[in-house]
Amino acid sequence: MIEHSSRTRCDLNGASFSHVRDDRLHLILQHWLERRGEDGIPLRSAIDPTAIASVLPNIWLCEYQTAAERFRMRLAGEEINKLYGRNISRCYFEEIADEKFLPIMMRRYRRVIEQPAILHCAGHIYFANASRVIGERLGLPLRTEDGQVLQIIGASVYDIPSQQYDFAVKSEAMAEVFTPLYD
Repeated sequence: MIEHSSRTRCDLNGASFSHVRDDRLHLILQHWLERRGEDGIPLRSAIDPTAIASVLPNIWLCEYQTAAERFRMRLAGEEINKLYGRNISRCYFEEIADEKFLPIMMRRYRRVIEQPAILHCAGHIYFANASRVIGERLGLPLRTEDGQVLQIIGASVYDIPSQQYDFAVKSEAMAEVFTPLYD
């Protein structure tokens, strides 16, 4: 685990996130920024669901299990579960992701907690399966009560094209931006 407390915290502001387009993502990002505190990464307990109520259907929370080197979903909102066609809470990434996209997911989310950084993705959000889903996603690191950065709270918003635009996913088509939290 990387020691973050000895590093200089980046001063983040709203202008740093002009690439985030969806208002729901701005809502959770703003709440997360307000809850950062002096450590630069908020505790999971600092996140107030009532402050982000309008985005709760799009919220997900996952946790990195260091010994097993795998991620497990802790919870997933209604819109996330609808996309998967089932409740993915308590599922490991390998249970919900196509094996060809699993290494990409692992790289992204490990970077969020290990660097740590804020992740923003936009484009074809389909690495969990071969769907035609286009959207935006934020991943924000969280500290546990003992100070470790092992959890990520995120939100994913989707625009699902109609069947007339059916196409096969052939390769990764998602832009990603990582915003470091420490210099």
